Amino acid sequence: MNTRIKHTFLWLTLLALVACGPTRHTTRPVSTTTVTEITLADSLWTFSQTHPDGFTLNINTWEIPTEGIAVSYAATQDRHDRADLDFVISHAQSHEGYVGGWLDTETGRYYFDSVRIFPEDSITQATQFGRENAQIAIYILSSGKEIRLDD
Repeated sequence: MNTRIKHTFLWLTLLALVACGPTRHTTRPVSTTTVTEITLADSLWTFSQTHPDGFTLNINTWEIPTEGIAVSYAATQDRHDRADLDFVISHAQSHEGYVGGWLDTETGRYYFDSVRIFPEDSITQATQFGRENAQIAIYILSSGKEIRLDD
């Protein structure tokens, strides 16, 4: 098999694995090359690259919630790169199971966080939780509205 076809096959396999979302899985090599291990963090990193403005994702179901108020936990604050995703995922798995990616347009920094989702009629509780967790902003999923808490 030529190299281009092999790379295309491996790329398509990675995309399929991202869509499946299990915590840990293995792709079988096309030839006698070594097995490539893809973790949930690798899959989430790839997902984030296709969502540069941000996302909220249930890492158990790979569903994107369309309602609620996303508020991050202080425990996962200031996580910015692939190396931080293992911790963020671990925290999310022991809490509600949501991970968010957020581009702070004022600083240009991209954050990864474990996220709690509040009902949209609970803006007071969501804002309070956000302030208690030293968050810069909270996010209303249905409208795509960011509410900055530092104002």
